[in-house]
Order: sequence, then structure tokens, then C-alpha cells
Amino acid sequence: MSKRFKGKTCVYCGLESGSTTGDHVFAREFLPIEHRANLPQVPACERCNADKAKLEHYLLTLLPFGGNHPASTDLLTANVPRRLAKNVKLHRQLAEGRGPVLVKERGILQHSMALPFEGRKLSELFVLITRGMVAHAFGAQIPQDYSVNAGILTERGEEITRPLLAMNAKERAVATLADGLIEYEGAQAFDNPARTIWRYRLYGGVLFADPNSKGHATKNIWAISAPDPLPGLFAD
Repeated sequence: MSKRFKGKTCVYCGLESGSTTGDHVFAREFLPIEHRANLPQVPACERCNADKAKLEHYLLTLLPFGGNHPASTDLLTANVPRRLAKNVKLHRQLAEGRGPVLVKERGILQHSMALPFEGRKLSELFVLITRGMVAHAFGAQIPQDYSVNAGILTERGEEITRPLLAMNAKERAVATLADGLIEYEGAQAFDNPARTIWRYRLYGGVLFADPNSKGHATKNIWAISAPDPLPGLFAD
């Protein structure tokens, strides 16, 4: 491990001098082996590293099923059966919960197949990813008392949030990893380095449906860091 990641402030929990490792903000296993070099890394403590790994394991198992990128099929074939073999409970949940749904894309309702999905785990992981990206891209530590919300926006929330990303910003971070397997865009406010907004897209656009809406679905994962909560934007 590089010494530059040891004994620093953990970007996830804020523990001063507590980092024991350099954590990949986007887990290396999200990408094919040939695309794992030079990924964003940040200092992390042992506990946060372990907690984040559990969330990553869950999403690494599910996301390839919904991938729309050529590499998704390879990741699904190579990695998912092995992961499901180690998690019989999750394997059973996916088999029993799979079913037809109506989703709305570009204003049109259409039939699709869906897998049961714990949105809370997606939100928790992308809260951590956003803390990591703010540190990596902007050199700022999000205070622990700040609100960091992440996940799937409601249809109205996306209408409100999308224009904010296009507004003038102090700094921007835009990147495409592994030929579009992971895409992200972030913007930092002029007046506050820890006030940021992010849009992520995974595996060529995995489609996430909001179970509490009338078919609303999106290929975007959003995150906002701010001093105060922003209620009503994110799906439950």
C-alpha cells in the first residue's frame, strides 16, 4: 500500500489520522481487468473500507443483469454465478422476485422484466462514492454534519435537479471509464467546496424503476451534498 493513503483523514467517516488503506472509489471489480488501472483512490479507515465492500458485493451481483453495455454480458457470465453461489439467500430472492413491470421511458409506458432491488443499498454506496469523488476530484472533505443524499430521483426530482448540473460551477469532474461502462459528471459550487451535485450512469445505463411512482424509471443515479437536507427529491 502506498504511504500516501496511510494515516490520513478517512474521506468516508472523517476519522482523523485513521486511514489504513487506499480505497478505490469505484471498486475495481466493477470493471474488466484490462480497465482497472488508474482508478480514483482515496484514504479510508478499515471499518469504512469493509462496510463499503459489502455494499459493492451486492451491487456487483445485480447490476450486470440490467447492463446495456457490451462488457456487461462478460461481467455477468464471468462473475455473477460465482457471487450467487456464495449467497444462496440473494440467489433465491432474485429467482422468486423476478417479474414483469411497466416502466416509463421518454414518456412512454412499456413492458419490461425487473429484478427485486434494495434501493437503500444503492443509496448508501453512492453516498460513499460521492464523498470519495469530492475528495478525489475537488480536494475537499465533506463535513460529517452535511447532508449527502444519493440514489434514484423521483420524476419531479429529476426535473428539478437536472438543470442544476448544467449551471456555472467552480470546478467540474467529467469522466468515462472502460469505454462507457461507468460515466460520471460532478459540479462544485462557487461559494462552498463541499456543496456538490453528481450524476452517475452504470453499465451503459441500467434502468432503475421507482416502485412508488406510475412507471417512472431512469438510467441516472444522482447525488447531492449540501449543508442541509433536500427533502422530496429522492425516491424512497
